[in-house]
Amino acid sequence: MYFNKDVIELKIEKINESQIKLILTQADLSERNIKLEDLTIPSEKTQALFHDIMEKALEEYDFISENTPLMVEAVPVGLDGIMIIVTKIDNKNQESLGAKILSQQKDLHRFKRKPLVFQEGEADKNSDILIYSFEKLDDVIDFSLRISDTYHDASSLYKMDDKYFLVLQMKQDGDENKTEELELILGEYGQKHISIQLSKYYLIEHGEAMIENKAITLLSKCFAC
Repeated sequence: MYFNKDVIELKIEKINESQIKLILTQADLSERNIKLEDLTIPSEKTQALFHDIMEKALEEYDFISENTPLMVEAVPVGLDGIMIIVTKIDNKNQESLGAKILSQQKDLHRFKRKPLVFQEGEADKNSDILIYSFEKLDDVIDFSLRISDTYHDASSLYKMDDKYFLVLQMKQDGDENKTEELELILGEYGQKHISIQLSKYYLIEHGEAMIENKAITLLSKCFAC
């Protein structure tokens, strides 16, 4: 059995006889050395996490899933949390599941109420995202001035909850050192948040767009000495 209460205290809630849910924070995932984007890729770590979830669900709610297909959904909760919903799929709810999927597809259109400059098609799939928050706009400006000569990829700036959120979307060029060096500098000015496409969509939906494109370039040009 993989479950270890000393590692993560999984707090599972039973929705009904066919569904359970739990919320994982970035701290929870860090304890297991799992990144949020890892949840989309089968691995020993993610399989162990899912095994623990199902063991805990069986222990607390007698939630048995043997010989029953499962659907696992991940829904963002703010910028630093993810809600995992596990649904047992049987003949009775397959039809309702189809309707639910259609409903979810319609919900995705709510992100298109504003003009979205990040819609780059296949480019999104071939880029790395970093999302950092800053207490002061001056910190964003100082960071932009520091890296303006070396960073030329996409960037955007949002304001939410009295903080400034910088989204950097870098083209994948195989140079991992470039990203690591950038994160070292970012760590001097701000705080990292879960950095995936869903987090960016959350900012677009709930935050105030200050600079939607080329934020680093624009800020460095405006405030250069």
